[in-house]
Amino acid sequence: MPAPHELLATSLEELKRVTEEGTRGVIKSDELTRRNRERLLSTGFLEEIMRGWLAVNSRPSDRRRVDNAWSTVYWEFLQRYLDDRFGSDWCLSSETSIALWAENRTLMPQVVVRSPAANNQIISMPGNTSMFLLRVPKLDPTVEYEGMRLMSKEDALIGIAKNTWTTAQTDVISVVGSIRGSATLSRALLANGHSKLAGRIAGALRHLGRERDADAIAASLRAAGYNVVEENPLNGSVHTMLDERRAIAPAATRIRNMWAKMRVDVLDSIDIEGKRVNDIDGYMEEVEQRYIADALNSLSIEGYSVSAEFIERVRSGEWNPEEDANDYETRNALAAKGYRLAFEEVKHDIRLILAGEPSGELLWHRHQDWFRAMFQPSVTAGIIEAYKLAGYRSHNVYLRGSSHVPLPPSAIPDAMDALFDCIAEESDARVKALVAPFLFTYIHPFPDGNGRTGRFLMNALMAEAGLPWTVVPVDQRDRYMDCLEQASQHENIRPLALFIEELAKAPPPPRPEKSAWSAKY
Repeated sequence: MPAPHELLATSLEELKRVTEEGTRGVIKSDELTRRNRERLLSTGFLEEIMRGWLAVNSRPSDRRRVDNAWSTVYWEFLQRYLDDRFGSDWCLSSETSIALWAENRTLMPQVVVRSPAANNQIISMPGNTSMFLLRVPKLDPTVEYEGMRLMSKEDALIGIAKNTWTTAQTDVISVVGSIRGSATLSRALLANGHSKLAGRIAGALRHLGRERDADAIAASLRAAGYNVVEENPLNGSVHTMLDERRAIAPAATRIRNMWAKMRVDVLDSIDIEGKRVNDIDGYMEEVEQRYIADALNSLSIEGYSVSAEFIERVRSGEWNPEEDANDYETRNALAAKGYRLAFEEVKHDIRLILAGEPSGELLWHRHQDWFRAMFQPSVTAGIIEAYKLAGYRSHNVYLRGSSHVPLPPSAIPDAMDALFDCIAEESDARVKALVAPFLFTYIHPFPDGNGRTGRFLMNALMAEAGLPWTVVPVDQRDRYMDCLEQASQHENIRPLALFIEELAKAPPPPRPEKSAWSAKY
């Protein structure tokens, strides 16, 4: 009789085949035999999403992927469930289509799905989310985008409710900015005689700086005999302006629009003055004095387990992995060494910024050098493959415990260019120091180290504002993460701005003898 581990291995082999070598995270229950399904459920390799549907758990020891990391399988589940139920005869609603065209894959409380075969049913899903299956007489032509069936950009813009222009402003403006010219919008409006909606879209385009396109849409409808009365659905809200001559990638407009809104919120929220640093050597000496507390807290926030003593060894150059096999093999030790190397790179760039180097262009050139320094020890040790240090990530990432889904790899270059353009164009260094690091982590450009790099970015820009190197304490990690979630989910940066201001005004955390996360090296 086979041993238990042999039976589990057999079940895992079937799971590997069903998931197409691990490329799928969601399967139907009946794709596995009952015995294999039950064995994999009991050992944590599978978790139930809903009756008949299972999530593959990449961390079987955790057994809470569906509860704690629903975002990792949310969109895949929707696609597979809807394809299984309706074939190709379904489409996401205007609002959801707009979000996905805008590169926004954040979890939605409810997704509306249109299909002639639907039954106006609400289906509950994990994480307090649901889908509403809306029955419609027929579907207009749909567009398949990354596995999801969407309305075209033009049809989605025409179909959204008026208040969506303000409640999902960043999404809507990002999609508008990605449509070149006015011809496709005019054709879609004329096809169904949408004169009122033509006035709304023309009014929005004019308000966003695309007056020529607004004129063209109004003229097209009027030439066909329709009366067009322009209205501005954005209601004077703060937003970015669009380029009248060319289409802009949605991810770039997303970052620009978030910056435009958040800079106003930051300036309304904070009560801290920037100043010019005249004593550069003195400022840099204070930065070095805060290194131990910074490294210990920043690494601990990311779950690494290091001691203050070990960090001091790294700083002094006493850590020698060739002589100490335990250090060489330790993930935590390599992270600490990489943090020191990156810290040195950041210090170099802070000196340049304090000497007058424009921060936007400098950081655009240098941020990937920080990332490479951070993970160079792990590459040398053979833990990370060298090619992973080349450029931005090439795969989707998901954040456990967060509803925010970072941008897909294809959108990262446009988003990062927009971010550094915003830094270069911003006149207030305090805004740079508070908005830029958040948007960096929002984009999540690297396969790892985004939190640490974001905090390095924050402190490089704090220096430009004449503010001290600021340490985020690990014992306030939950508050920090809550602030990031508020900014990601609701574009509300005020809690994060007030939190960082509070830390900047306070003395740095004392150097602890040993952290709660510490291990001896």
